[in-house]
Amino acid sequence: MADDLDILKTSASADMGGGVEIPAAHNEKTYDLIKTAKQELADWHVQWGKKPEKDSRADEKLAALREDTAERLKAYIPAALGDEKHRIRNIMSLSEFCRKLNNILGPAADLGSRIFINTPPPVPGFDNEKMKGLFIKMRGMDMFTYHDDLPPGWKKICTVQNPYMSEWGIMNRDSHGAFRSWKFIGWRGQVLLRLILAGAITEEEAHAEFGVPQGVEVDREYLKILTNWRKNGQRPN
Repeated sequence: MADDLDILKTSASADMGGGVEIPAAHNEKTYDLIKTAKQELADWHVQWGKKPEKDSRADEKLAALREDTAERLKAYIPAALGDEKHRIRNIMSLSEFCRKLNNILGPAADLGSRIFINTPPPVPGFDNEKMKGLFIKMRGMDMFTYHDDLPPGWKKICTVQNPYMSEWGIMNRDSHGAFRSWKFIGWRGQVLLRLILAGAITEEEAHAEFGVPQGVEVDREYLKILTNWRKNGQRPN
């Protein structure tokens, strides 16, 4: 068997085209060169020259930059307010949410609904059966154009979750702890808040129909945003 392999090795060649054939050189010197090259290339390409010594200052600089980045991001990282067990509470269906919202808004001037839930176009990685868009026909503004791609009176508000939403949302965060996306959308923490900030409903209307937050730790982000909004002249967000 070994003799057969030697025959295969020595008879091997490469066709270079045009009838030119180059025989392979299978001898001890060739294999020694291959072995040496493999050892040299294991860590470094020899054509690059001498392999540089590791500079520990680069690691120290990288660590310092990461620490500085983390410190700068602190102001933009949402507080970690309770675990999922405490935030996922008071589950409400999307249809029940819309019923309560309709109690606040009432009918439009044409006697149609002021609430529209749309299904976004399919996008890879986005569940458009679970995540829907909420649009509101603003009271007293039925003829005002908010968006060029929508009929008069209609305003884009935010994403809602189908078929159920918890009172408070759950965030997906990046490696620094900053907000990346919503894992779950909260009917109070995200949707009611956006409706208030957009001027679609008032804070008093929201609390009269949906109830007042208890003011415990998990409610803190919502109450803080509303407090800052009132202090800043209730400018639409």
